[in-house]
Amino acid sequence: MDLLNISKFSHIDLRSENEFEKGTIPNSINLPILKNDEFQAVGKEYKIHGQEAAMKLGLELTSGSTKEDRIKGWETHINSNIGCSIFCFRGGLRSQLAQEWLSEKKINVDRLAGGYKNIRNKILEQFIGTQIYRKKWFILGGLTGSGKTVLLNKFNQAIDIEGLANHRGSAFGRTNILQSTCANFENKLLFNYLNNASSQILLEDESRTIGKATLPNNWYSKMQNSKLIVMDIDIEERITNIVNEYIVLALEDAINPIFLMEKYLFALKKIKKRLGGELYEKIYQLIEDAFKSESELKHRAWIYELLHNYYDPMYNHKLEIRKKDILHRGNYGSCFNYIHSIFL
Repeated sequence: MDLLNISKFSHIDLRSENEFEKGTIPNSINLPILKNDEFQAVGKEYKIHGQEAAMKLGLELTSGSTKEDRIKGWETHINSNIGCSIFCFRGGLRSQLAQEWLSEKKINVDRLAGGYKNIRNKILEQFIGTQIYRKKWFILGGLTGSGKTVLLNKFNQAIDIEGLANHRGSAFGRTNILQSTCANFENKLLFNYLNNASSQILLEDESRTIGKATLPNNWYSKMQNSKLIVMDIDIEERITNIVNEYIVLALEDAINPIFLMEKYLFALKKIKKRLGGELYEKIYQLIEDAFKSESELKHRAWIYELLHNYYDPMYNHKLEIRKKDILHRGNYGSCFNYIHSIFL
């Protein structure tokens, strides 16, 4: 079964919760045959007394009602996800045992050959190879706050990298949901790409790292060598966009406004060296004053300072280097119409 076919189903990951969180096949459900504490106990037994003793302990820990409950969970998922498979790390003992238990109940299900390790290796091979890069890519660029993600998501040919990474890209882009591992990001990125049937792809201009997520080297290189469509939005409109997303909506979700303020002050500290001490202190004070006074004008002030003195010069320098790659520049409507014409 190839990766595209694998991506069509919600498979059962039989590994422990900790293993699942480190990396899994996208859309899989975690229904462990051995939960964290059980898996650790069996692992210790294996190191001390060998495989046979470890297998015996594993069977003891999953006997009786525990075994029945786990089979029931697998059965329920299999019945509602016809065509799915089960897998463990290497496609070995755990998935073999689960398959045998299910077979005892007259439930037939395939195992993914080689388990998660094999699938993960195939994913990495795809990023390293050349096949997936044969499509034509267009990169949507623009200064911070231009509304690139909003425009991007108007098109079925687009892949929202920031959405997959669960991060908005900048030092201030961390959301309220913890980012997954880089492995999970890469897995989701490839599966989304494989399932995009278009021969032309639209992506948002990104740095190599998006929070904790890192774009594969060849993927990032392809982005840097693809044609650009640049949104030109004036700074006041961009500030309004940022205030709405990072202040108004964020405060609606915040348990306490102070937590949001501390989050932004922490983000500011991460770029302190690049800002310089004087500008850092100025913006720090503006953020504190804005949150304490609940003043939109003061929020606009610190956002302006960041854009005008930090983000805009940095991105304009990048655009200057890549000006030969720019196909089109314009406002939201102009860029929408241009992209639409490409994908007709």
